[in-house]
Amino acid sequence: MRFTTGQFMNAVLWFLWIFLLASGSLSSVAATEENEFAEFEEDEAVIENVEAPTTQKVLERMEKPKEKGQPTGDFDDDDFGIVDEEHEDSENGKEATTVEDQVPPQPLKFADVPAHFRSNWASYQVEALVLVIIMLYLVTYVLGRNKNQTIATECYDHCRELLSKQFALVGDDGVSDTPVGDCLRRETDYSFSAWCSGRVGVHSLLLQMRMVKRQDLVSRVLNMFKPTEDKLSLKVQLDPNEMDPLVMAVGEKKAVSKQVKDMLDLSSYATERKNANSLFNLPNSFSLFSEQSESAFAVLEPSVVTILRKHEQAIDFIHISDQYSGQKPPEGETYSRLPETCDLLIFSFNMQYLKDQETVEQLLTLVFYLVDKVRKLRLSKEAKLKADRKRKEFEENFVRTTHQFRQEAAQARREEKTRERKQRLLEEEDPEKQRRLEAKELKREAKSKQPKMKQLKMK
Repeated sequence: MRFTTGQFMNAVLWFLWIFLLASGSLSSVAATEENEFAEFEEDEAVIENVEAPTTQKVLERMEKPKEKGQPTGDFDDDDFGIVDEEHEDSENGKEATTVEDQVPPQPLKFADVPAHFRSNWASYQVEALVLVIIMLYLVTYVLGRNKNQTIATECYDHCRELLSKQFALVGDDGVSDTPVGDCLRRETDYSFSAWCSGRVGVHSLLLQMRMVKRQDLVSRVLNMFKPTEDKLSLKVQLDPNEMDPLVMAVGEKKAVSKQVKDMLDLSSYATERKNANSLFNLPNSFSLFSEQSESAFAVLEPSVVTILRKHEQAIDFIHISDQYSGQKPPEGETYSRLPETCDLLIFSFNMQYLKDQETVEQLLTLVFYLVDKVRKLRLSKEAKLKADRKRKEFEENFVRTTHQFRQEAAQARREEKTRERKQRLLEEEDPEKQRRLEAKELKREAKSKQPKMKQLKMK
């Protein structure tokens, strides 16, 4: 079969066309496989497809029939497809104006803005309440602090004259090297003290005034539900061996009961005298705790009882002891050794009844009279032996109690050491060393189980 020149050329063109199509498809597949950002290109294609309707709308708008007098855009026209830009802009403006005329204007909406804080004080009620409380607290602090200072100064002025007659030094500041007298120390805003010294047989006298916490607003509120009073206490410490064995407390029932509960000497030696009011003619609001009746009769003379009855409301309690060692240890605890003791007399008074100079002088006279009375008091031989026996029993009981406590502490330490050795044995990685530790532990346990025997040396 013979091919004409035209047929041969057509076959060559078809062959080239098919070859180009095949090479184009293969190159597109290879490009897709080699392109690492094909995913992003697909996303861009999607975006183009999404934007396509907008472009189509623009083309459709351009293909709309023009009005008379406008060029058609064909090359057959006289202007050869050239469009007047000014005319096109005017037409676009007319079209935009038409679109804007079709959409009605919407009214402006103003956001709700809160009123200025200067004109809206109701929003700051909590802050105003806090400021009022702070101001009230500050005013209470200043007024209460000044009132406590005034009460303490007035009471000290009433006591200073008589104290100056009894002591060589009154009101030492306790800070300077050289003694400085006539100084009332303010320890806190509700606590004041003055230290006196220089009297025969007396080591020192400590005057303390403990007020109600008037400077504290919270304490003032709590005081309404549980009232407290201002207290004046005089602690007179005697020189060693200045008094015979004597432990007693007399005064208002509630105050004395609290002292007996808190103080180690009263709880250990003193017992309550049920018939004290009839025996000693004490006020009905008073109670008496004493070690022996003989010492109580020696101290509570008729002249002393007369002062007690006269100033019943002003007297809180009187505590006299030759074994004073402070408060008892908290429950569950004990002293490791026998506490040191001293000869001490404590006088506690209610300051609200010490308003005049005469009352203060009478009570201070009672204090120094009892100090001299206790120093000169001599118990009978039988009473003294009884007191010494009771003190010896107290020491033995204390040693027994502390010995048991020390044994328990030693046992606890031994158990702790045993646990540490066993823990070290378990944590040891060397088998040979672990075997030696185990043998040593077994030997120690066998030794502890053997009965203990005392060895006696034969001469």
